[in-house]
Parts: sequence; C-alpha cells; structure tokens
Amino acid sequence: MIRSSWIATVAVLACAAAQAQVTISDPPPEHSFGKVPIGATYATQYFSVFNTGSAPVALGQLRIEAAAIACLAIFPPACGEVAPGDFDGLQNSDGCSNRTLAPGTGCSALVRFVPKAAGERLASLVVPVTSGGASISRLIRGIGVSNPTDCVLDWAERTLPQFFTAPASTFVISSFHARCYGGAQFCAGTDTVFPTVAPPSVYLFQNGTLSRYAALADVARQATYPGSTRTCDQSPP
Repeated sequence: MIRSSWIATVAVLACAAAQAQVTISDPPPEHSFGKVPIGATYATQYFSVFNTGSAPVALGQLRIEAAAIACLAIFPPACGEVAPGDFDGLQNSDGCSNRTLAPGTGCSALVRFVPKAAGERLASLVVPVTSGGASISRLIRGIGVSNPTDCVLDWAERTLPQFFTAPASTFVISSFHARCYGGAQFCAGTDTVFPTVAPPSVYLFQNGTLSRYAALADVARQATYPGSTRTCDQSPP
C-alpha cells in the first residue's frame, strides 16, 4: 500500500510538472533594440517571464549567450553578427534568476544593448528552468551605428527613395562601414571604421567599381536626422 501511494504521488507530481509552462510574455518575439550608436548605454528593455501552467516552476540563473542562427540570406552581412557581449544588464536588474514562480505569476529582467561594432548584433536570452518545465530562450537583436555614417545613409534613403531601395543591414567590410541596396548590387559607405590618414570620405560601389563621392564631413553638414533640424555632424537629438 505504501509503495502504491508513493507511485501515485510521483505520478501526480510528474503530471503537475508537465502542465507547468514558462513563456517570455513581453516584449513580442519580433522586438528589436533598434539603431543604437556604438558604446551608447541607453537602450534597455525588460523581458517578462510568466508561468502559465498549474504548478510552481523553479528558474535558474538567466544568461545571455551566442544564438544559433541559420543564415539563409544570399548576402552574408545581412544576417547580422552573433555578439552576446553587446548585451548585458542582468546583473543590475534581474528579478527572475533563481526564483520559483507560482502558477499565474511572473517576473522581469532588464537587458541592455550596448553595441561594440557597427551592424546588426544578435544574441540569445536564456531562461533556465530547473524544475517544472523546459528551459526557454529568445533571440535578441539590435543594430550598432557609427555616426555620422548611419545618419547620412538614413538621410539618403529618405531623400532619394527611388535610388536607395531595399536596404540590407549596415555592416563592416574591409575598412568600410557600408550599407548595400537592391540585393547588394549597390553599396554606399565611408572609411570611418578604421582611422585613415586622409579625411573620411563617402564611397559608392556599383557594377564592381568603387568610387569616391565626397568628403563625409561635407555630406554630414547637409544631411539631417529624421524629424529634426540637427545635421549629421551633430549629436543625435
């Protein structure tokens, strides 16, 4: 009889654990930190973890790690770069690690995006579940920008939409901070990523030919941020 009761108890616990389910309820999966200047620390987002099951769930230590991403793009830089070191904040505002969530309750943890390089940056937020369900993860992403280069490119897209069409992600190739358009058939960028002896310039790459367009400083003095009178050679509004 004692053995039967023990087996029944284990079965009930197993069933309860199977019913427990942990989800990241906010923000939505398509959330992006957006475009953030390299080294800026203001881009933050709370991620909410919720127990939708009928049994308690014990969480482990939340972490940010390299994301497993299958790149299907024809032009590889458009896929972004896996960069878990560009996301942090858990050590300062983490209300989820090592907590037990009762059914119908949740918690939040703050993630900060501080890009260290230009282009799309990717990582994975992992929420370990030590009891009561399977661990979960969420792809997190943001775009590092190097002003005034990205400001100039954004301005060009708004000013000449018929020319700067179907932009790919901003990326670094050789010594250029660039962005390509129309399936990578046309690229524009500057040589500001690595210091050069000559003043930074804007370059165009089309039909296999690289040509200098103008000095970056001259273009930046004319280009403006969206919805602002500030030019690209000034700090963002």
